[in-house]
Formats: sequence, structure tokens, C-alpha cells
Amino acid sequence: MSQITREREELVETSQPTPKKGPFALLPFSTLGKIALWSTIVGTLSSVGGAGVLVALKGSASTASIAVAVCWLVALIVLITRFRWAPVVSTLLTGYIFYALMTESYVIASLASPKDPQIGGLIHFVGDIVTIICAILALGASIGGVVENYRQSGNRQAPRWLPSALSLVAGLAIGALFIGILAQPPATIGAAYNGMPTVHMNATAFDQSSITIAKGSSLVLVDDSSVQHLLFNGSWHNGIPQIQQHEAGAPTVNAVSLSANSVTIGPFAVAGTYSILCSIHQNMTMTIIVQ
Repeated sequence: MSQITREREELVETSQPTPKKGPFALLPFSTLGKIALWSTIVGTLSSVGGAGVLVALKGSASTASIAVAVCWLVALIVLITRFRWAPVVSTLLTGYIFYALMTESYVIASLASPKDPQIGGLIHFVGDIVTIICAILALGASIGGVVENYRQSGNRQAPRWLPSALSLVAGLAIGALFIGILAQPPATIGAAYNGMPTVHMNATAFDQSSITIAKGSSLVLVDDSSVQHLLFNGSWHNGIPQIQQHEAGAPTVNAVSLSANSVTIGPFAVAGTYSILCSIHQNMTMTIIVQ
């Protein structure tokens, strides 16, 4: 009787699937894997939509937004493969995505002023929150997947801390959206400046690429958004800011910071053609023609 029992136990043990080994082994999606996958899908869609908003606002997407969208797409492709090493790559990519989102000036401005129409208003703010939450979920689930996949045991059940973690992330998302909805829109800066030539700026560009003023005049620059601009003499060339510390004949503009305020540049005492750039936003240049 004992011999039959031992034979049955050995048969059961040999019939159990053993965990697959090797970095290229295909593994089924665990609970953490599914969370990472769906967070990446939503994050990819939100990131592509955010890039579309930038294109609509300024005619082109920023380098950072393109990089984030590409990272989302690569992470999605890697996770779909279900290779054992996929969570490692996903962790690196989503970690970069989270860092890029939290350091991108356009995102920071949207979080600081959710209803600023110059940076997409509440729709852009909601998109940023969704993308950030997806990055947090994908990063956390990917880290958990790394631990899960490389443990020697075959236990791939959902961890006990998962419901609490999901509740915390959901609370952060709901709280952020609630704050954004209740936020007040930024005050509009007036356009009258004693008849002086004036150029307005939106979140990422001058409203006009050039202006002609009379010799001896000053120029007022107005930041209509809450996004910070850092101005210098010079211009952008091939995606690189060419700063001129002392542009001959032009008033010195050296690290002049604007954010929802204005500044007066000048007077321009010498006739000529000059340029001012924002070192924060790529290709943000304005030409000043003094006659």
C-alpha cells in the first residue's frame, strides 16, 4: 500500500510544471505582469496624446515628450514578449519615463497651474496625471516582476501588499484630479504698456518670431503663461542655443527669468538686427529689427 502511495506521489510531482529557466524563457503573465502591461498600454496612449497636444499648441513636440513616447512603446513591446528579462527592461524604461515626466518644464507648469490655457488647460493636466500614475504603476509592477521572475520558487501569486499599494496610488490620482478641478485659472496679464512695443510669450514660444522697433525704443516681453522662460542674447541653431554674452549694439539680456510676469528690454540705441532666445525651450527665438 505504501509503495503504491509513493508511486502516486512521484507521478503527481513529475506532472507539475516546473518553472522555466533562462533569460529567454517565456513566462505567463502574473498579476503584477498584467498590471505592468495595462499601465504601459494606457501610458503609451496618454503620452502619444500629450505629444499631439504639444504639436497643436506649438507646431512640434518637445524632445522630452518624443523620448517618453518612444520609451513607452519600447516598454510595451518588451512586456508583450513575456521573456523572463522583460520586467528588467521595463523597470529601466519606466524609471526613465517617471524621471523625465517629473523634470519636464511643460509638465511641471501644468501641475503648478492646471487650468492655464497656454499649456493645454485642464485636459493637459489630466493627461499628465494619468501618464504619471501609469508610470508609477508600471514601475512598481515591473520591479515586483523582476523579484517574482528571478526567485527560485515558482510562486507567482499576487503579493499581499498589492491591494494596499493600488489603493494608495488610486488615492493619489483622485486627490490630484480633485485639486486640479478646484484650481483657479491664472490671472491674465494686461497688454497695455504705455505704448511701448510689446511681445507676448506662451508656454513654449514667442507669439511672433520677429518685431521691428524704432531706434531708441525699449521692448516689453510678457509671459502670459506660468511656465518659466530664461532669456539670453542669441538664437537657436540646429537645436543648440547659441548664447552671445555681449551682442554688439544690443542691451544685455543675461539669464532674465520670466514666469507669469513681464520685463522691459532696452533701450535699443543702435540700429541693427538682434535676437533673443529662451534657453529652456528648444528653438524659442525672436528677432528684433531696430530701424
